[in-house]
Amino acid sequence: MEAMLQYATQRIIELESLMLVDVHETVWPAEVGMVYSQIESAGELPAHHQRRLKHHINRMWLEEMPVPSIITAARSLASAMEKYA
Repeated sequence: MEAMLQYATQRIIELESLMLVDVHETVWPAEVGMVYSQIESAGELPAHHQRRLKHHINRMWLEEMPVPSIITAARSLASAMEKYA
């Protein structure tokens, strides 16, 4: 099971690199900043992981997920990103 999870995570990272353009100056909505500030370890991530995390937060916000669910998912995602930082 662990090997499958690692493969899935690596595949997601690979696909994201194809989808997400490396933009250094992105202006995120205030809602993204509000949720992002709730993720304790987010500031310790490399810049490219921080941008990806904000992208996912923004996407979940646009999909109208409840804020507590977005925070939970973002914390989980940040934790996974820490392993690949």
